[in-house]
Amino acid sequence: MGDLVNVISSKLLPDVEFGLPTGRPPSPRESIRRAHEEWLAAKNYFETVSDPDLVDHAIYLLGAAERKYMYLLKRAKAEGVDSPTF
Repeated sequence: MGDLVNVISSKLLPDVEFGLPTGRPPSPRESIRRAHEEWLAAKNYFETVSDPDLVDHAIYLLGAAERKYMYLLKRAKAEGVDSPTF
């Protein structure tokens, strides 16, 4: 179970190394791709979590990841950026 939490955490945390940003901000398409991966990871976590104490955590992560993904898609559409098809 601990390995799954580490995988989820690594997908949800920003790309940083030693607390420093790793470079330029990602492109809108890259942000959408990463948000989609975060959403899928959170969905998988929610579907596989078995500890009752972690169910609320899984629900929170899933909701946050979904909102972030939908926000980025909406923003890209408003800016005229073609979003990737997943």
